[in-house]
Amino acid sequence: MTHPDPIQSPLFGQLQQALSQQGLPQEYFDWGQQLLQRLDKPVQVMVIGYPGSGKSTVIDMMLGQSVICRHAAAIPAHITAPIIEVCYGPEARIEIEAPDGRTSWHPGTLAQTALPPDTVRLRQELPGTRLQTHSFVEISLSGSAEQNHNILQRAARHADVILWCSEGFTPAEQSLWATVPDAKKDHSFLVLTMADRQIMRGTLTSLLAGLDGFAAEQFLGVYPLAAVQAITAQTADHTVNAQLWQSSGGRQLARDVQKQVELGRASDVDQAEMLVRQFAPKVADQQWQQTPPAPKPDPTPQNTPTDAFLHTALDLLQGRARQMLAETDGAANADAILSTCMDTVKDLSKTLLASQNRSPQVQAALDGAQDGEELLILFQLERGEDAAIDAVTLLLQLKREIADDISQ
Repeated sequence: MTHPDPIQSPLFGQLQQALSQQGLPQEYFDWGQQLLQRLDKPVQVMVIGYPGSGKSTVIDMMLGQSVICRHAAAIPAHITAPIIEVCYGPEARIEIEAPDGRTSWHPGTLAQTALPPDTVRLRQELPGTRLQTHSFVEISLSGSAEQNHNILQRAARHADVILWCSEGFTPAEQSLWATVPDAKKDHSFLVLTMADRQIMRGTLTSLLAGLDGFAAEQFLGVYPLAAVQAITAQTADHTVNAQLWQSSGGRQLARDVQKQVELGRASDVDQAEMLVRQFAPKVADQQWQQTPPAPKPDPTPQNTPTDAFLHTALDLLQGRARQMLAETDGAANADAILSTCMDTVKDLSKTLLASQNRSPQVQAALDGAQDGEELLILFQLERGEDAAIDAVTLLLQLKREIADDISQ
């Protein structure tokens, strides 16, 4: 299937150039290639569930318009294609794939188009800014138990964020979902798509209570959603009905999914910038200067204002990042990186503990540093390249969170 050219940032080209250098350690080259693939495409949000579970309606809600379903009709139109991709394109158009592999393009949206009943895959392209950072892929589980298991495993491998859509999340669904790798569950949401019906029946409270223990371990959260009302809240009278948008459950789900998208992309960008800074060629028109590492802050308790403590913490993280870059200088040493990351987080905790009158921002940074220290212990036990990458990503995330607190 043809795809529009990706919207690439200058960082993409800089990373390509950095990876072209001779003598680059293999582990850094492999890491950089993975980052190039991720930067080359939007964050992928997989919307998965059985037929009739409200997947298309959830995507329409996230888009703020009726793209897949005709929600104004008495009965929303259901599309039987097992895979529907919604992504960025210069104009609204659809690609239809037949069972024999032939494809055809049609203008407009799926909600406006009559589709062949044997369609095996649909691709909806839409202009606008919403889909420039992430795309949606709807996966329908309509086969046997074994087929659904295999489809889910393949989908999970390619997903950055997963939304499992269901009316009641039955024991059969729970067993199927339990096979998803834990790393993917950390970026997944359980969406109860017909919460309005459950409320009318008086069963929503008991359903949520029954799912509480399982869902807490298997998902980031459970989101009861009256999806049609959420779409109405955004499209009626061309204005957003804030009260209906919130009461439908749409506002919270959309905000939390967007946060996952932003966190995923920010982590990729931070890691790519680190590689570029270390390995980009030092040519005349590019000055990649490394400043000396910041000195360790004095952990002696002081009555320093909140912003001063946060700035000190941020300077510490930035200085240590530059120090790691200077020390590695092309020689990858996972154990040394893990050790430096652990020392950095310990020093960060000491710095923040020095505040006698802690603000909520300082306390949040301290909690993050202490949680990070526990994670780094696990990383040190695992050792190796992957653990070192996770450790550096953790420091970058702490740095970003503190910087966000300072800017507020």
